[in-house]
Amino acid sequence: MCRFVLTFALGAGPVPSLLLPEIFPSRIRAKAMAICMSVHWVINFFVGLLFLRLLEQLGPQLLYSMFASICMMAVVFVKKNVIETKGKSLQEIEVALLPQE
Repeated sequence: MCRFVLTFALGAGPVPSLLLPEIFPSRIRAKAMAICMSVHWVINFFVGLLFLRLLEQLGPQLLYSMFASICMMAVVFVKKNVIETKGKSLQEIEVALLPQE
């Protein structure tokens, strides 16, 4: 469990806090961040709340396999849909994310 928490904190954990401010347009950034981070923390709360119950019911192999599958789906989604933002201004990112006509 400690290894999971450590790797999550060093890997995927801070991603929403870092990526979301870059992908929302300036005019809605504050409200969108508030909503997204609230959803993020509520989901984290339920994962923490239900983890031990699910571990007892499903067993560690199935539960961690489910978590790994969800992580792999997230990796595929990110590879397909998230643009590189390193070295770009917020305006450049906003233009890159606009729907192409």
